[in-house]
Amino acid sequence: MKRPTRLILLAATALAALLTVGGTVASAHGGPGRGGFKGGNADDLVATAAKELDVTAARLTTAITNAAVARIDEAVTDDDIEAADAADLKERARDNLGYAMRISRTRAVASSLGITTTKLNDGFRAARKALILARINEAVADGDLTAARAAELKADLEDAELPGYKPFGFHGFHGFGGGFGFHGRK
Repeated sequence: MKRPTRLILLAATALAALLTVGGTVASAHGGPGRGGFKGGNADDLVATAAKELDVTAARLTTAITNAAVARIDEAVTDDDIEAADAADLKERARDNLGYAMRISRTRAVASSLGITTTKLNDGFRAARKALILARINEAVADGDLTAARAAELKADLEDAELPGYKPFGFHGFHGFGGGFGFHGRK
């Protein structure tokens, strides 16, 4: 199998395992809650990434939230959203970490932490991997996944290219509810 095709299949397999196993975890935590991380929640991802980055979860959360609020302010300045909507959007960013992650800029979060975007992305990649591995192990322990299948998934995960800070690259600025054409910058 060609390498790019194999990587896509490996990533799809890892994601399918994450979604299958993570759905149970998410429902145990009262649903997707703060969203932003399929199969779990943004709080878990940020807490794990904070450990990888050697910062507190509170500091990383603040950096993300502040970057999201700054992005909203920029969108108002650029006339991409109405000033009247900014307060509600800022409240949403403060209340929903997944939303804040989606609309914040990677470079703004990294700058706030005093690290490079590469280090931020690497920290989130490592966190995603750790969470996927934990969910695979939980599925085996719960009897939802065989040890042989878990070993295959873990081997596939080693070859997979997981996303960094942004879940699957930049999807535009659709977080404001309609994708009003703002194509933003990372």
